[in-house]
Amino acid sequence: MSEGTHDPSMREASVVVTGLGVVLAAGLGRDALARSLAAGSAKRSPVDLSAGYHAPGTPREAALAQDLDLSPWLPPARARRLSWPSRYAVAAAEMALADGALPRAALAVAPVAVTLATAFGTARYAEQLVRDILLQGPENASPFFFSESVANAPAAQVALAVGARGANVAVTQREAGPLQAVLLAARELRRGRSRIALAGACEEINPLVHALLGRFRALAPAGEHGEAARPFDRRRGGITAAEGAVVLLLEREDDARARGARILARVLGGERGFDPTATPYGWGHGADVLAQRLANGLRRQGIEAASVDRVVSGASGALAGDRLEAGVLRRLFADALPPVLAPKGVTGEYAGGQLAAAVLAAAGEPAWRTAGFGEADPALGVVPHDGAPLPRARRVLASALAAGGAASWLLLEAA
Repeated sequence: MSEGTHDPSMREASVVVTGLGVVLAAGLGRDALARSLAAGSAKRSPVDLSAGYHAPGTPREAALAQDLDLSPWLPPARARRLSWPSRYAVAAAEMALADGALPRAALAVAPVAVTLATAFGTARYAEQLVRDILLQGPENASPFFFSESVANAPAAQVALAVGARGANVAVTQREAGPLQAVLLAARELRRGRSRIALAGACEEINPLVHALLGRFRALAPAGEHGEAARPFDRRRGGITAAEGAVVLLLEREDDARARGARILARVLGGERGFDPTATPYGWGHGADVLAQRLANGLRRQGIEAASVDRVVSGASGALAGDRLEAGVLRRLFADALPPVLAPKGVTGEYAGGQLAAAVLAAAGEPAWRTAGFGEADPALGVVPHDGAPLPRARRVLASALAAGGAASWLLLEAA
């Protein structure tokens, strides 16, 4: 499905990003993320091993966010009633509203849409609920855990926190989810069903999820620089699992300009696709199909691939995932591949770090080098940008290909 100007019902309103909330291991707020990207610094912490889930020799680190002080955005008394993904999402949403200087009263004027992506949902509460049912019986299941055990709990909690009365959607498309969430929110605004939207992703990496990723050999193994993810690198061996949340404040451009809002980026278009060659748990080899899908979608939206002057790639250090990503980019751009930025060496996989990095790139942040990259892989044919100064980006393409076959692309334009 395309998200662009080829649909007459979507020409009526331009959609812009006016606020950005970031809760990631790198810190709170977009400035903290920008500093980490510029420094190429990835913060990883030891995962709790006390439950005994981890197999011998599997990775032990993740980009955790549970030590961050969320109290400026989420009162501790309220936080205690929420799962970790809901805490991250509510704090990031409040941060996005403050970053966009949106008056609270504006949220009550028209329906506000909320679209949040997650790969694993509220894993800790779901685990506890199942454990109680199996060990103590269904009658002992806690309503407290149940209400926060479902994937749409964070989106619902954001809606309750801000009084949102528009569409409330939870997207579960793994790595492609964050970009899809923004495309869905932009469609709500373009079609006039909402005037404001909060869109992004939230994630929790609890010990069980981390251990399972390790057993499936999805995580970067220990090496000279710890368990570092190496996007596009010949020596890559897996991802760094990350938790936290990223939430964008989206508005119709006419509304944003009428209130004098600062515009970070314009949502120019996007595309969604699927790779039929993918396995249920891995990437396929459908680079030709995906590249053609994206090229056709851009063409229908009146966008030339040659007009893209920056790519914020979803490459994460995954062996097959980076191979597919490189194949799609090579086929789309041929010999004119623009500078490629790969933020997941810093942000890790999941939680929306790539989405936030794409907004920063469109908002004029300097290009960064790819953390973890040191040796080109001849089989990929893609070398990420080395961090040298570049002209300010005009159009930024974010690309996200998911294990299981889902694909999303988001095109942002400098304001």
